[in-house]
Amino acid sequence: MTNTERPPSPCVSFLKERESDCLRCALRASTLFSRLEEHDLDSLLKPIHNGVVRADSVIYRAGDPADAVYTVRSGVVKLVGAGVGDTPRIVRLLGRGAAIGIEGMEDQPYEHTVIALRELSLCRIPVPLLRAFGEGNPRFAAGLVSKWREHAFWSDRWIGGICNGQLKERAAAMIRLLIAISGDPPSAVRLPRTSDIAQILGCSLEGASRCMAGMKRQKLLVRVAPWTYRCDPSLIICGSGGATEAS
Repeated sequence: MTNTERPPSPCVSFLKERESDCLRCALRASTLFSRLEEHDLDSLLKPIHNGVVRADSVIYRAGDPADAVYTVRSGVVKLVGAGVGDTPRIVRLLGRGAAIGIEGMEDQPYEHTVIALRELSLCRIPVPLLRAFGEGNPRFAAGLVSKWREHAFWSDRWIGGICNGQLKERAAAMIRLLIAISGDPPSAVRLPRTSDIAQILGCSLEGASRCMAGMKRQKLLVRVAPWTYRCDPSLIICGSGGATEAS
């Protein structure tokens, strides 16, 4: 790392923190508590807080004690692991409704460094609370299993789409994934910065820049706001579009 480069700052506290209202949460059907009845949630309301964090904030780092599970209410996070030669590599993106840090339920440290790709709204749920709550509660156990399956699903989709094929096909798969996890409409998809795209696609910075520039020249991506693009339907449907080949 050069003297001019700085790692993202740790997310010490939420910018805006408030007590959660799990009973009225619009995302409850897609959270760890999706299988619970209203009376099950009574003991959970006080210890859970939600708030907003800035883009590029570190939620937690790989190897840290996993003391909390987080639910993404809005936004997208990037999971960063070690690539070839221990070079950091984005190994997955997760968005609205995702539970991150659930490895803490098995007394494991956090597996990845998790960073806000854009501004986030998160819920923070202490692991001891979840363990105590889960004892003898089969509905919560079912919700936890469902989240593990969801992680496996997105991992398979990542490997099948973003890790295989030509660069233009992987870029299209990345865009489809962003639409699926973020809730962004195809008419206003917020793309990561080019350096993040290079890490996601496993290519050089120059290759990522040429690939995205090719999509823009062919009007597969049309800028509608900073970092926000309207996607041509062919890019979403067929996946590869006509992006310029790059490596």
